[in-house]
Amino acid sequence: MKNRILRMLYPEKCVVCHRVLKDSRNGKLCGACRSGILPVEEPRCKRCSKALADPREELCGDCRGKRFYVECGFALYPYDERMQRAVRNLKYGGELAGAAYFAEQMAERYGKWVRGLSPDVLIPVPVHKRRLQFRGFNQAARLAAGIGAALQIPVDERYLIRTENTKPQKNLDSRERFQNLQKGFAVRGEDGAGYESVLLIDDIYTTGATLEACGKALKEAGTKRIYFLCLCIGRGE
Repeated sequence: MKNRILRMLYPEKCVVCHRVLKDSRNGKLCGACRSGILPVEEPRCKRCSKALADPREELCGDCRGKRFYVECGFALYPYDERMQRAVRNLKYGGELAGAAYFAEQMAERYGKWVRGLSPDVLIPVPVHKRRLQFRGFNQAARLAAGIGAALQIPVDERYLIRTENTKPQKNLDSRERFQNLQKGFAVRGEDGAGYESVLLIDDIYTTGATLEACGKALKEAGTKRIYFLCLCIGRGE
C-alpha cells in the first residue's frame, strides 16, 4: 500500500524524455525512446566502434593508419539527439537512474566480450576535482560501478586521476582535443596495483582523445593492455 502511494506521488519517469512510465517493468525508457534508441550495429570500425558506411572497410577514417595507446573497444549507442539528451540528464540533471539503466544495458550487450578480455579492473575516466565538487559525481564512475557489479569485476576510481581542469572538449577539433589533454591525467603511484589489463569506461567517445590521454598515462605506469567501453559514440571528424 505504501509503495503504491509513493508511486502515485512520485511516478517513475523515462530517463531520457521524462514522460511518466506507464509500465516500469520494461526498464527506464518510455515506448517512444525505447524504439528510438537503437544500438550501434555492423558494419562498424573494428577499433573504435563507429558506424561505417562501407561494409568493406575495417577501420574508420579517424582510426586508419594511426597508432593508439588504447587497443580497441565498443560503444553501445550512436550519440544522436536522444542520447545527447540522456547524457545531459545524467551529467547535469543528476539522472542517476539513467546511469544504472545504461550500465545494465552495456553489461548485457558486451558482457561476453569483457569477460573474454579478463581485465584486472574497470577504470572510469576521471573528472577534475573541481568539476566533481560542482557536479557531485562522476558519470563514468556511475557507469563503471553498474557494469562492475553486473560482471563481478572490480572498479578502481582512485588509480587514474585528472591533474588539469582542461577546457571542455566539445568545441575543439581532433588536434586541439589531443593538445588540450596532453598532460591531463596521471596515476596515483602510491595506490598503483600495477594493473596489466585495464578496461576504461566513459560516457562519450568522439575522437578518442580523452581515452588516448588516459591510455598514455596508464602505459607509462606499466599497463600492457588497455581497452574501452563507452555508452555513446559520435560520428568523428
